[in-house]
Amino acid sequence: MRLSLGSFSRVTGMWYLCGLGSNIAPEQNLPRAVARLASRFGAVALSPVIRTLPQGMASDHPFLNALAVFESDLARAEVKTLLNALETELGRDRADPLSSIRDRPIDVDILQIHSVPVFDGENVTEDYFRQLLRGDPVAGVALLLDGQPLGQAPATVHWNQGTGHEVIVQQGKNLLDHTVKSPLPG
Repeated sequence: MRLSLGSFSRVTGMWYLCGLGSNIAPEQNLPRAVARLASRFGAVALSPVIRTLPQGMASDHPFLNALAVFESDLARAEVKTLLNALETELGRDRADPLSSIRDRPIDVDILQIHSVPVFDGENVTEDYFRQLLRGDPVAGVALLLDGQPLGQAPATVHWNQGTGHEVIVQQGKNLLDHTVKSPLPG
């Protein structure tokens, strides 16, 4: 079911599983991306953050990668537009025809969409994302988000709509330990 809201179409809430990756200042850019996702979508469930070697590109800069889950009432194409804008805000040159094989401050890919927050990883091809999705034990990378620990364990990041800038991090044992609700009505 689609509802109209200004220039964006609204659909009944869908759950998005996204892969995040950064190999340019990843300790700063990955938390920035998570904060921006939370500011746009309300709450974001985040897997542990892991360090991986670049795949499919010639680079000496390792990546930090994580999975993120959020709910949105926007249509897939509009969510993708917002994710592309987030990448651009953090410095990725999406106009570069070789951007997919260059180092990047952030990469956010939609891996799966579902009507409920249950993901089988059927279309997830990266082994490291499949490992995170299964909840395999990993050595998470310690990061900070507004002074709060992030990255070593699954967490849910909430954007405080009242203050407009405060981020609240709740640690959990599994990617979907906490209820993730979109702040958008509908």
